[in-house]
Amino acid sequence: MKPKMKGLVASVLLALGSSQAHAATQIEWLQWFAAEQNADFYDTIVEEFEAANPDITVKLVTQPFGKVRESIVTNRAIGVGSDVLGLNMPWTSEFLDMKILEPLDEYLARDDKGFEVDRLVQAPIGKINGSTWMVPLNAFPFVMHVNRGLLQKAGFDKAPENWEELKSMAIAISALEDGTSGIGMPFSSQPPANGPILTFLPLLYTAGGRIVDGIEPDFDNPDVVKTLTFLQELNAAGALAPGAASRTGGVDLEEFIAGRTGFLISPAVHARAIVARNPELEYELVRVPVLNKEAYRVHGWELGMAADSKHKEEAWKFISFLMSGDVNGRMAAAASALPGNLDALGEDSGEDPIFTAQRNILENDESVEELRQAPKTVASWSVMTEEIQSMLAGDQTPQQAASRVQARWLELLN
Repeated sequence: MKPKMKGLVASVLLALGSSQAHAATQIEWLQWFAAEQNADFYDTIVEEFEAANPDITVKLVTQPFGKVRESIVTNRAIGVGSDVLGLNMPWTSEFLDMKILEPLDEYLARDDKGFEVDRLVQAPIGKINGSTWMVPLNAFPFVMHVNRGLLQKAGFDKAPENWEELKSMAIAISALEDGTSGIGMPFSSQPPANGPILTFLPLLYTAGGRIVDGIEPDFDNPDVVKTLTFLQELNAAGALAPGAASRTGGVDLEEFIAGRTGFLISPAVHARAIVARNPELEYELVRVPVLNKEAYRVHGWELGMAADSKHKEEAWKFISFLMSGDVNGRMAAAASALPGNLDALGEDSGEDPIFTAQRNILENDESVEELRQAPKTVASWSVMTEEIQSMLAGDQTPQQAASRVQARWLELLN
């Protein structure tokens, strides 16, 4: 080969080698978030990260919520999959059994991350099997929505702060006898049969109770029985909206928006729909009335890392970016949620009493989410629903309902 040609080949090979040496590492982010919000916003977030980290590119993989869990499980089975995973906390137990998730403790202990661990909403990062498996991208605290107009019509001037006040006020509102109900509580068997996690669990947590002890079912304990007894008392007194056994959370939300229900326990994100769709409603958002403890059930969008990821350092860098104060705050606003990083709440909540109330709950009350540990989560919801239905129909006592759920949950585990 002529010397000139040899030099040309060498130059080409050198250029190729240099290009390959500096090729960006691509990671995948599988989520449903962009399908439910502004997809362009998520593209912008990815572009912002890539500009700050030119050695990493992010492939945004967006699917409907109902498909994401199936994709994660299927991809794991065939040995492919994304690096960063959008997670729903009720999937946790199943994913740990399948060894899908990477423990995050080592990464959270680092000094160079863009957030403080103790400023995150704590429920999603609670350890299971000795490790933390996810971080909270945002948070939807469960709260109580109050129709102040009905409350005042029934003779009260402030929202209930404890269980006894809730019961007396709900009874009084139902007694107005103009088509109103005290409180809506959905216990329909229609899938996903999730009424108990919408209403029963938020009340239980203010009693200081739990349904799981570590990773073992613990449904037949005194706090659970006490909470079931409270539901039974509300029902017997006519305080519940009629037809609880056939009502879904969507129906109860619509009834509240229409002004026919005094109280509704549901995620705080519903405040936006309530205000937008019925601006004439005299509306207030408060914490769920307390028995023993100011605590709230929290749901949200979580982030995890795939155990099989070949680019874990890059994946963590992206997760850390999403959790940093400024970015996390913008992502929460885009989802009409509260941030998973409390530092993203900012210094001033302005004059919005709804936001102020939510911020107060997030910063001061205990966050709880046990569905990460519940056995075969969706099936466990159905079990709770069926036994609570039976109790409200008068076919069994609260203690019997609790014992039946416990026995059936143990059967699920086996």
